[in-house]
Amino acid sequence: MDDTRTAAIVDEIVTGLREVIRRHRVTYAEYRSALRFLAETVEQGELPLLSDVLFEAVVDEVAQIDSEGTDTNVEGPFYIADAPMLDADGGTPVLPMRPEEPGDRLLFTGAVRSTARAALSSAMIDIWQANGDGLYSRFAPDLPEWNLRGRIHCDTDGDFAFTTVVPAPYDIPQHPHTGRVLNLLGKEPHRPGHIHVKVHAPNHRDLTTQVYFAGDPWLDHDVVGAAKPSLVAELQKATDTDNHGYVCRFDFVLTPEPDDHQSRNVAVT
Repeated sequence: MDDTRTAAIVDEIVTGLREVIRRHRVTYAEYRSALRFLAETVEQGELPLLSDVLFEAVVDEVAQIDSEGTDTNVEGPFYIADAPMLDADGGTPVLPMRPEEPGDRLLFTGAVRSTARAALSSAMIDIWQANGDGLYSRFAPDLPEWNLRGRIHCDTDGDFAFTTVVPAPYDIPQHPHTGRVLNLLGKEPHRPGHIHVKVHAPNHRDLTTQVYFAGDPWLDHDVVGAAKPSLVAELQKATDTDNHGYVCRFDFVLTPEPDDHQSRNVAVT
């Protein structure tokens, strides 16, 4: 972000906050209390979670405006880069999980295409999700480092498949400052079950999104406000013999980069 744009945004934030102080006649005691609250939120590592709950869906809404592919969705605060690349070994890749990982086994299939319907055989999909208790590896104790995280490549037809568990709905982590703000706003902390993905293919815009599941009780009451109808997949009972409880399919469509952007990428490489 260039300094001119940064200055304009910061100026509007400052102006808006000053107007709130005037309109509500904020006292010195309230002002100091708010500063302590913000400082404690930062000290306890809650700021990313609180910010994502309150604001990230709006950032995603703005980012989606000029996209013609699959709807984007919030990344959330729990993404970790460089997850293990999963080896199919002649079968379907399986997300790393504990031997007795809670939840029904899910066979997730689909394809990655461009908006021109061309198969993107070189696409890579980065996947992560919470466990049955709503906890993410690397952010909760006692979970293996890469539990329910991994990356896969599409085949030559742009198709993909992986095995995981059906993600359960959960409440966002009950940190005190985030909980206090949600209580003040009258919001319940529920999130529908979802699987996060980042999809990458050369000369196409990267896609960060989530896939939700039909019938989830919190689809219309997502505390983040991120559950878009276009991102809801149907769960079906499995009929295979590989111990899958459910199957679902969801295809991802990527938007090509403009020609001038592709030219710059070629020049740089």
